[in-house]
Amino acid sequence: MDHQLQAFGLNPEEYELVKFGSGHINHTYLVRSLTGKPDFILQKINTYVFKTPEDIDRNLENTAEFLAAHYPDYLFISPVKTLSGEGLMIDNGEYWRLSPFIRGSFSINEASDPEQSYEAARQFGILTRNLHGMPVSELNPTIPGFHDLAWRFEQFKEAIAHASEERKSTAAELIASFQGRQALVDQYIQIIEDKDYPQRMIHHDTKINNVLFDKKTQKGLCVCDLDTLMPGKIISDLGDMVRTYVCEESEESTAFDKIKVREPYYEALMKGYLSEMKDLLTESEKASLFYSGQFMIYMQGLRFLSDYLNSDVYYPIKYPEHNLNRAKNQLALLEDLEERKGVLEGVIGGILGE
Repeated sequence: MDHQLQAFGLNPEEYELVKFGSGHINHTYLVRSLTGKPDFILQKINTYVFKTPEDIDRNLENTAEFLAAHYPDYLFISPVKTLSGEGLMIDNGEYWRLSPFIRGSFSINEASDPEQSYEAARQFGILTRNLHGMPVSELNPTIPGFHDLAWRFEQFKEAIAHASEERKSTAAELIASFQGRQALVDQYIQIIEDKDYPQRMIHHDTKINNVLFDKKTQKGLCVCDLDTLMPGKIISDLGDMVRTYVCEESEESTAFDKIKVREPYYEALMKGYLSEMKDLLTESEKASLFYSGQFMIYMQGLRFLSDYLNSDVYYPIKYPEHNLNRAKNQLALLEDLEERKGVLEGVIGGILGE
């Protein structure tokens, strides 16, 4: 990859490349200096997922400019420009970008302590708070329809219509459970149509491994993996945190009786996020905070179940019922969340001071 490094002004003889991270979307490498100079992260963007990488570049550039003007001390991982001043290096139809590596940082794949949930959620809250007021009307989504629940529900209905009788029969009980929660789709549509519910520049992929922590203090440093930074609703960010922080079991688990909401983790992430955002939220946004978890868990379950009905064309599987079990997993988490609604809404109200 000498050509790529040279395009960004780096001497290939002064660096070594090492595969980096646990992500499955982009090809990522640590560009490690052999001479004591700063290290970098080199990525080849997955153009199957991100059809127009130029939109990623434009969103990041606009965000970096806004933050530089309003919050110059905020740690935002802006891509390094090529020698010709571009944010992306294009080589034989492949899109590459280079970003600074934050020394003294580390990431984790799951929260093992409520304090980690707090710190991660706070970092996403800081990002959204700092981007409050940023013009977003002319920015494009990097993945169109990414968190459009109404569209995902239509895909679900189409999957049912075209599924084999065998798969429909196997999934019949699960299909009925997801169909019976269409009110969650209706609530999403109300949010989209609500003039009191603003579009904000948000991250859209708030898993805890997209936060960098400080090795010395164990505190959050900043957020990373900014491909999905685009205009959206806060239920996307907060909902993804709820979906991925609060359960000890991952979405791959088939220990369905163990899929429970850890209330201390839920409270910690809400406290972390709202410590930065509560004074900026509209009344409509505040009213949707509990719904955010329902929204994201339900949507991911729909996607898994739809893929099972479509004969597993999107998510890689390791066994025939893999996507079916993933959908069962998400339904179990959703059911437990809903059973705790009163308690969890009380937690949110306490944090908001209501």
